[in-house]
Amino acid sequence: MAINFLNTVAFNQNTLEKPRIENQPNDTAAGTGVEGQVYFDTTVDALKIYAGGAWVEVGATSGVETFTNASGTYVAFGTNNTSAIGNVTVGTVDLTAVDGTSTASDRFLTKANKWATIPFGDITEVQGGTYIGVTNQTGPVPVVNHDLTSRTDTTSTAAPAYGATFTAIDSVTTNTTGHVTALNVKTVTIPASDDTTYDLLTAPTGSAIRLDPSTGANDDVTISGTSGQTTMTRISASELRVGLTSNVTLLGNLDVGGEISQTSSGNENSFASPLNMNSNKLTNVGTGTNSTDGVNLGQVELLVAGVGVFKGSYNAATNSPALEGSSNIALDQGDYFVVSVSGSFLGEALEPGDFIFANNAIAANSSPAISNYTVVQADDNIAGAGATDGATQKGVSGFDSANFTVSSNGWVQLKPQANPYGASVLLDSGSDSGGETTFTVNVVSLFGTGALAANCKAEVVTTSGRQTVYPDITGNGTGSLDFKFIPTVANGTYTALITIV
Repeated sequence: MAINFLNTVAFNQNTLEKPRIENQPNDTAAGTGVEGQVYFDTTVDALKIYAGGAWVEVGATSGVETFTNASGTYVAFGTNNTSAIGNVTVGTVDLTAVDGTSTASDRFLTKANKWATIPFGDITEVQGGTYIGVTNQTGPVPVVNHDLTSRTDTTSTAAPAYGATFTAIDSVTTNTTGHVTALNVKTVTIPASDDTTYDLLTAPTGSAIRLDPSTGANDDVTISGTSGQTTMTRISASELRVGLTSNVTLLGNLDVGGEISQTSSGNENSFASPLNMNSNKLTNVGTGTNSTDGVNLGQVELLVAGVGVFKGSYNAATNSPALEGSSNIALDQGDYFVVSVSGSFLGEALEPGDFIFANNAIAANSSPAISNYTVVQADDNIAGAGATDGATQKGVSGFDSANFTVSSNGWVQLKPQANPYGASVLLDSGSDSGGETTFTVNVVSLFGTGALAANCKAEVVTTSGRQTVYPDITGNGTGSLDFKFIPTVANGTYTALITIV
């Protein structure tokens, strides 16, 4: 099986000794190539190159062996060649036309290969007509323009009253050339006065007022309240009264500056019966002072503080939070901590899982003694490491899942150990550009902080079959490697085997 080079191989001007071009019996056996690829056709004994989408022979039948050119009737070459080889030139190429008998201005090349003037014809002058003017009538380039039109505009003003008339242009008629041929003038008459006056009267019934126009029928305007908020009531023939409904529904916030007093009963939302908060919080509650007062959360917490509260974990190695010394925190009787980190506490050796209880209320910054605490040791010791069995503490321990397996019964087994300085990386998420695919591998994520691409070496194999191939491998900065393949390759086709030294 051939060694796969998946990028350009540079010989750096060194000699390639005794190479052999790929041998194939025909183009079909050679397959579809890429531009510039070569093979040797053993059937016709010819070197072939893939160019323009096909295999063509290099040399006699595919290249230019000789060059011949000759001047024609209207075009002349500076040099005519006959079976020329090597660097061939044709010299200056020019028309062979010569000047005729006409003037040298505005010339054109005739069929007889003569330079002649323009124009030759029957039109000798262009004249203007109605509204049309011509400049340079006899040429050579007459210019035809429409004459300018002068118009004098007049203005007038009017302020017609009711019943007066005024004249307006109703329509304009033009001909096919755009000239105005007729105007239609219309007389417009303004209608007589249509002012209407209204008397404001009291409607006979309901929550309405009546508009009595000077012309036409009466109109009653009803004034309504908002459902659940306001109501309208006729007090007398001349008075309407606006008031709140018996049950008021507020859609927004209610801000009260004074005291709210509620004495009615029989309503769920009255203060004489349960107050329904609909799962909302009652905020900014003052501190109660009487036995019938409501209390806030802060008061409740103070009331229950004496029964003992779990305060969290305690780091015995750093005394955090401070339970001993002159900077201790304040505690209530029954408050307790669970030890999370081993250490010494007021002369007691503590391990994770042990408990510390406050025997009494302890003031802040009071340097409490061990008698102020009760220490409960859970007796779950942490396993230690030692040179011998007898010198090693037995106890609770954890295992790195990357290196060990632990059964439900606690049976611990060591996994087969891989090279910690090596990694197998599937090359995917490649970037294609210019016919090349580049995969970038971050060696820091493989081997940890401080890993350098300069200290890594890599081998690339096919993901399926594990055949070694040879792409271009370069360090990209200090923390990653670039794997470059020509031509482009699909994601997951190759795997990089990387080691760090």
